[in-house]
Amino acid sequence: MEKKHLSVKVAPEVYNLLKSDIGKGKISDFVESLIVRELGTTEKRIEQEYRECYANPRMLKEAKQ
Repeated sequence: MEKKHLSVKVAPEVYNLLKSDIGKGKISDFVESLIVRELGTTEKRIEQEYRECYANPRMLKEAKQ
């Protein structure tokens, strides 16, 4: 899979913290893992909300309205 470029601007203090804690060459991988983890979590939350909605007749009725 070909990766795409994404430019992100952060405050110098944030960059310096990332560089010191993660390492200059590992920032991109770190940010990517955070994004992938968060997107996956969000998708799971949406699926869970749908399941809860269909399991509850009152919520299903409200959603249809």
